[in-house]
Amino acid sequence: MNPRKEDALNTHHYQLRLEGLSTEQGQIKAQALQRVLGALLKTAERATRLLATGEGDSKGPRPAWLAKTVDFTVTGLTPGSTILELDAPRIADVAPDAFEQKDFWREVPQVEDTALDLAALAIQEVELEDATGERYDVSVLEAVMEFKRAVREEGVRFQLIPKDAGRGSFELKEATYTRIAERRTQQPEPRAFIVHGKLDEIRHSGGRFRLLMDNGVQLLGRLHAEFLSGESLRPLWGRSATVEGMVHFKLNGQPRFIEARKISPPAVGDEIFSSLPMVPARLQQESLFPELATKSRDADPMALWGAWPGEEPVEELMALLD
Repeated sequence: MNPRKEDALNTHHYQLRLEGLSTEQGQIKAQALQRVLGALLKTAERATRLLATGEGDSKGPRPAWLAKTVDFTVTGLTPGSTILELDAPRIADVAPDAFEQKDFWREVPQVEDTALDLAALAIQEVELEDATGERYDVSVLEAVMEFKRAVREEGVRFQLIPKDAGRGSFELKEATYTRIAERRTQQPEPRAFIVHGKLDEIRHSGGRFRLLMDNGVQLLGRLHAEFLSGESLRPLWGRSATVEGMVHFKLNGQPRFIEARKISPPAVGDEIFSSLPMVPARLQQESLFPELATKSRDADPMALWGAWPGEEPVEELMALLD
């Protein structure tokens, strides 16, 4: 069955170029191709989920709307290095409800964006000196690093090139992987906080809310499904509330959102929790968890991140787990 004309108009075309493969131009081993596409799909999926939910990876089944955004089509494999021809659907066409409240999460896709564009924008931000971490979290970084070990060869370069209206372009080489590893060590871990403010907006779908704090500053939130339901927000809408939960941070130390485990009417004195939770920019994990400083600095887990499976000495792996 031929695709409908309107479907074809709502996809954008890209080329994924692989340079430096040991195979002939226009060829790639089947298993390597599978791993490359897996890395591309995972990066695009996590970058898209991050913008829609505040978190790139999550437990539980993958939402149907998310699966549609990464329903890419490989339309050809051509020489000139090795080039994968790809078509990707527009997010606005296949998952409009995921971003229907355009002012709820601060960043939203543009009308023409696909999941490949969001993946590319995340990789572009990693390269910026003043990156805030708006478009990526640890799960997105880990997905990008899968390109490094996908073809089991050193020195292979990946380029994504949009061929029509897409914004998606990136280049992955050794220097990029080094920068990603640096970003990973700079990423603050989630921390427990108590915050106080006014619940001025609630979205029952997904259990999202927005908390207005001092000076009109806002903190976005999401209910932890094991502890709270959307109905628990209803009596507090438009009123002051105290929220307890884990705050997830961006690279620059600003909060991305709070995952609420308890929301209740404020008690006397809760006003002291009215400040926006922050951690110092580029705070190292050892600062958050002092016990890590006692570990041997000779055994660096980041030295193995992105390495090919099976190449690490057993003794070294066990030392890292102690």
